[in-house]
Amino acid sequence: MASLRGTASTSLLLRQAFAASRYTATRRPLQTPSRIQPILRDQIRTIYRPAGAVTNPIETNRVVKPQRYSRKINDEIEADVIQIVDQNGQLESPTRKSNILLAMRRSEQVLVQLDPGDSTRVPVCKIMRMSDFRNEERAKEKAVRMAKHASKTSTKQIELNWSIDPHDLSHRLKKLSGFIDKGRTVEIVLTKKRNKRMATTDEIKQLMDSLRAAIEEANAHQTKSMDGEIGKTLTITVEKKN
Repeated sequence: MASLRGTASTSLLLRQAFAASRYTATRRPLQTPSRIQPILRDQIRTIYRPAGAVTNPIETNRVVKPQRYSRKINDEIEADVIQIVDQNGQLESPTRKSNILLAMRRSEQVLVQLDPGDSTRVPVCKIMRMSDFRNEERAKEKAVRMAKHASKTSTKQIELNWSIDPHDLSHRLKKLSGFIDKGRTVEIVLTKKRNKRMATTDEIKQLMDSLRAAIEEANAHQTKSMDGEIGKTLTITVEKKN
């Protein structure tokens, strides 16, 4: 009985040892925190990166916000060392930008970059009242809008009939001179109006001669080839000479 009991104990120990070795061989080793953390950190940065933000390729942890105004302000100024323009327009000695920002009242003041500088000189900046800075920016935006509007309305059109009356033609040519003096582009459209008589060959020639003389007298010149056909519909585009 003792020998049987010993054999059974030996067999049980062998099975346990074999099972343990097989479990150990098939079990995958756990990743240590040092291997997991960099992967998770990169995934979190990608998921929670603000929309529209631009990341600096040198400092991957730093998020650079888009520039809000026509000039760079505060943290948008990239240089570490800057020069300040004082109230009298004089340049102070170069100083660290971080020191200036710490000394400012950020709720009332703003550091504005006036000159970005180059490899031989540091950027030039100015401390401004926030209200003054915003007023200047609004004025610039308004000027840009007005310039765009002016460019859309800078072309004027004068319409002439081939058989136009000489007195009416003289009046229209005065308008041409006025538009040219204001720097406008003028499109002269010659056409045959409905229910109007056909112009003779001599009238067409005299009209074209009068137009050439008026354009020359207004110190203007033709900017593109005539579009259309003489005696039918013809467009002549002129501008002031430089």
